[in-house]
Amino acid sequence: MDKQEIISILDKWNFWNQKISTGFQRSGYLAKLERYLKMPEIIALTGVRRSGKSTIILQIIERLIQGGVNPTNTLYINFEEPKFGGGFDGALLPEIFDAYLEFFDPKGKIYLFLDEVQLVEKWERFAVSLHDRRENIKIFVTGSSSKLLMGEISTLLSGRYISETIYPLSFKEFLEAENIKIPLLIKVPRIYKKLREYVEFGGFPRVALEKDTFNKKIILTEYFNSILERDIILKHAVKNVKDVKELINFVLSNVSGEVSSYNIEKLFGISSQNVRRYFEYLNEAFLFQFSPFFSFSVKKQIYNPQKVFAIDTGLVNAASFKFSDDIGKLLENVVAVELLRRNQKLFYWKNGTEVDFVLRKGRQAGELINICYSLNEKTLEREIKSLECGLSEFKDAKSKLIYWEGKPIKHGKIAFQNILDFLLEPQA
Repeated sequence: MDKQEIISILDKWNFWNQKISTGFQRSGYLAKLERYLKMPEIIALTGVRRSGKSTIILQIIERLIQGGVNPTNTLYINFEEPKFGGGFDGALLPEIFDAYLEFFDPKGKIYLFLDEVQLVEKWERFAVSLHDRRENIKIFVTGSSSKLLMGEISTLLSGRYISETIYPLSFKEFLEAENIKIPLLIKVPRIYKKLREYVEFGGFPRVALEKDTFNKKIILTEYFNSILERDIILKHAVKNVKDVKELINFVLSNVSGEVSSYNIEKLFGISSQNVRRYFEYLNEAFLFQFSPFFSFSVKKQIYNPQKVFAIDTGLVNAASFKFSDDIGKLLENVVAVELLRRNQKLFYWKNGTEVDFVLRKGRQAGELINICYSLNEKTLEREIKSLECGLSEFKDAKSKLIYWEGKPIKHGKIAFQNILDFLLEPQA
């Protein structure tokens, strides 16, 4: 590929000769990333496909230009661009960068953005080379794999990068995208209606901004199929596609529930070794997150089932072709992803009764959380009993019951928090 052709391809993605629409501004991520701009480390953004990584990158470029940076001092490379041909070897990246330098000869600091960089072999060697030569270059990379920075790459980049996971929109961002002013919110039916919409269709930015319900479902189905095909089946050269699809359908029907390789082997005849491998693929693609049993014994953690959560409830409902009647499980899933956004490591615990989430404080259990859709006499008794059981095991832990509707009671050891208060509470 000659240099003129490379520049021609890059031109349609960059701000050099045009303005590019960058959509809804995700201020929380942007504020954090702008602080990172002043640091020398490589910035790595990971997250599920279509969570908004590329858009955030474009928004950073737009802000740089608004702040006085010459557009030609920014270079954005989208490695999913079909004209690059795919299957990049290690030589193409420096070839693209050399073409950019030759055509623009930028003066001062360069801002380099490598989008879906996992598609490029040995990209980390190129990035480390620029970083270690103390070139006046700030590097951002994005990838749709949780293992983007693992293995040999982690060794090469050790001490040279800062990572940030980009999630689909939080409920707070979901409301902001619709210009609903959060400080003015009160618990009114309209806001609960929006929450119900959020639980049903999730927080992928494109889906959230789409007004037509049918189109939302079409987009979500396409997202799900794309993640399955590109980030799981093709990436890992999965031969037994039927097994993977059966496993995914089972997991989708059990979100917020327990799954184990042993039980799946008995149900579907898929070897437990393959089940564990497929679980790893699902987790690597950010499609599902797994929560282990909380125990001070590593052996107990390993031999107990894991709880499973989807990265977005919209994918659950789209893939199952109906809005689940079990809103309690979906609500628990929404809380799980929100806790992950807040950089919490999730565990669960059970001993006759179950605690939905155990959050660590150091190596100890710091907080116990249960989720309940509707507080009534029966559910109150059940949830309080399970939290009290957990508190008898973890005596120094706090405890909380998050609910959607109903009237909380006074309890000396258990705090009650409405779901809106939880999802919209300010974060440091």
